[in-house]
Amino acid sequence: VRAGTRISYVPAAALVVRRAAFDAIGGFDHALRYGEDVDLVWRLDAAGWRCRYEPASVFTHAPRPSWAAWLRQRFDYGTSAAPLAERHPGALAPARVSGWTAASWAMVVVGQPIIGVGIAAATTAALTRKLPGLRRPGVEALRLAGLGHLYGGRILASACWRAWWPITVTLAVVSRRVRRAALAAAIVPSLLDWWKERPPVDPITAVAVHLADDLAYGSGVWAGIIRARNLAAITPDLTSWPGKRTAPTSAE
Repeated sequence: VRAGTRISYVPAAALVVRRAAFDAIGGFDHALRYGEDVDLVWRLDAAGWRCRYEPASVFTHAPRPSWAAWLRQRFDYGTSAAPLAERHPGALAPARVSGWTAASWAMVVVGQPIIGVGIAAATTAALTRKLPGLRRPGVEALRLAGLGHLYGGRILASACWRAWWPITVTLAVVSRRVRRAALAAAIVPSLLDWWKERPPVDPITAVAVHLADDLAYGSGVWAGIIRARNLAAITPDLTSWPGKRTAPTSAE
């Protein structure tokens, strides 16, 4: 468990920690009303303690008793993003993707799909040169680059309605292309999650709930950054730009 990895933190609702480790870092930060468990895990990791997720452990607890209470909870959780981003620079980017992937999807959104495909093809060719030991480096590069662009697109789509929704809505008002892209960003990731998890609700309800969650949490994020006057919580981390070196994480 580490910031920037597939499982970036574990919640205090189901957390077992060594007393020596807890005391060594001073326990929870009492200045944090929300996100104190995230901060604790990241400080434990920074101090050299190993944090791990145990999928065999299952805990349940009662959800909020009403839709209003649940949305308020999601909003409150979102307000923790700005304080956490200040305490842990670079750890809370709403989207961590290749800059080339971001550029490729941006070209598609603005109505230049040929340029977008060209950027994707160029990155695939560049990746082929990095795989000289494989029998068919071109095929493997196409698979890796293709999946990378698809997953990167999903990450960006989710961020559009979570961390960046005020910007998304503003641009959608003035641009038909952005409206179409925003609609796809709101629907496609939700449908993919519904298809994978198969919850006991219809797909329309699943999309609506997913969007409500994103908007409530994202509103909290913006409330937090306005208070903190710090945009770190909504600033993407664009890796793989020329000249930019990014330390690998365990997720890679």
